[in-house]
Amino acid sequence: MKKLPIITAAMMLAFVAKGAMAACSGPAVQVTEEALDTLLNNSTVCASRGGESWQEEHHAGGVLTDYKMGPNDTVDPTKQLGNWVMANTDTVTYTYTNGSVYSFQVWDNGDGTHSFCGQDVLEVTVQTGVGTGCN
Repeated sequence: MKKLPIITAAMMLAFVAKGAMAACSGPAVQVTEEALDTLLNNSTVCASRGGESWQEEHHAGGVLTDYKMGPNDTVDPTKQLGNWVMANTDTVTYTYTNGSVYSFQVWDNGDGTHSFCGQDVLEVTVQTGVGTGCN
C-alpha cells in the first residue's frame, strides 16, 4: 500500500464531505498553543483515506519524517519529509522538502481524533511517540 504524506492527502480532500468540515468548529474544541505542543512534539500523526494511509512523525526540534515501513526496511524506509513548527498560537506549519508549505489549525473532536483545518480538512489520530509507526 502506498503511503502518502499528510499534505498530499490534504490536497485530496478537496472533495471532503460537509460533515467533516463541521469538525473545525463547535462542538470540537480548538487546541491551544500549549496543548498543541504537547500533542505533536515527539508524536506520530496517523491518517487514512480510502485505501491510502500515512504516518508522519513530529520529532522534537521540528524534524518531520514519514515512518513508511520503518527505519530498517530496505524497500520503503523512514525518511525526512521536511519540518514542522508551531506558528502563532494555534497553528502548525509544515514545510516539505519539495518546497510546499501548509498551515493548519488543530481541533480536538472529543472522540480520540483531531481535525487539521486549513485549505482542506484532514481527520487524524495522534499517538504519543515516534519510531513505531501507527497501530
